[in-house]
Amino acid sequence: MARTKTTYRTIHPETNEEVTFTKGGRSIRWITWGDLGKGLVHFGYSSQETYAKAVKAPRSSNPYAKRYEATSATVVEDETPTVEPVAAEEPQVRPMRAGLTVTPDSPRPGEMKLNVELDGEMIGVVFDESPAKLARGGFAAWSSKCRNRGGIVGFYSTKEDAAEAIAELYAEDGPDGSKAPEDAQQRAKFLALPTARRNEVALIAASVYESDGTRTVAEEWTHALEIDLMEHPDVDPETGKPVYVHAHGGTSKHLPDPDRPEKFTLCGLRWHLAAVSVRNGEIRRAPRFQILSLPECQGCATSHVARQARAAA
Repeated sequence: MARTKTTYRTIHPETNEEVTFTKGGRSIRWITWGDLGKGLVHFGYSSQETYAKAVKAPRSSNPYAKRYEATSATVVEDETPTVEPVAAEEPQVRPMRAGLTVTPDSPRPGEMKLNVELDGEMIGVVFDESPAKLARGGFAAWSSKCRNRGGIVGFYSTKEDAAEAIAELYAEDGPDGSKAPEDAQQRAKFLALPTARRNEVALIAASVYESDGTRTVAEEWTHALEIDLMEHPDVDPETGKPVYVHAHGGTSKHLPDPDRPEKFTLCGLRWHLAAVSVRNGEIRRAPRFQILSLPECQGCATSHVARQARAAA
């Protein structure tokens, strides 16, 4: 009598290629890997619930064999009845930082490999193993910048969290090694900033925290975000209209360029004084005669209209 067999697929922890294995008997959750001196090779199978138990000891009889990894086993073709797993609670998706994208590696349906890019630069890969309903998180994050063996960053409940974990490897450290504010509203505002501005805010918060030592991590993040708001005005908090700035030696009022970390206007000039700023929650305005009475820069106005048209397209 033919023995019923099941085909599983997983991701090789060293080459990141998809591989398949076929075996009979009880169902498994993990494919195990070890090193015999020539790189990671397939050792066996494990039906353990947790990753930690799956990687404990090799089943190889070779005395020099050592197990290093266990990757999740996803069923490709199963001829035996399966027990429906308990539905996991839907995780809450947190907002991703500006410039961070997660896209399938190919247009094939059910693609497991997702490419992670930050500002158009490839920074890592997320493997979608969620169909296996694993307790340790169905999205495996990998990056060449990760110092763990094989570059595995960790396992996460959503692809957004996995991508964020990869992006944090490339972010500047804030106060006390933190990567972003803990407060949900502040974190959302911080992640919405361009990459260069996020790094600038983190460095300001970290430097003041290390030199001062009298304020908490949360207070330093707040202080650094206030400085960023003053140096990169966007709109008037009360009217919602663009904030005008004054360029060096300029005779007209300008609009700041929000896409540049330095102080530049939309027409390419450096500016040094804004018509409105916010400090410690208080709205402060420059004297009207300094900026608001000046004629509007036509170069900035033309650029602003073009930006609005591109955003609406």
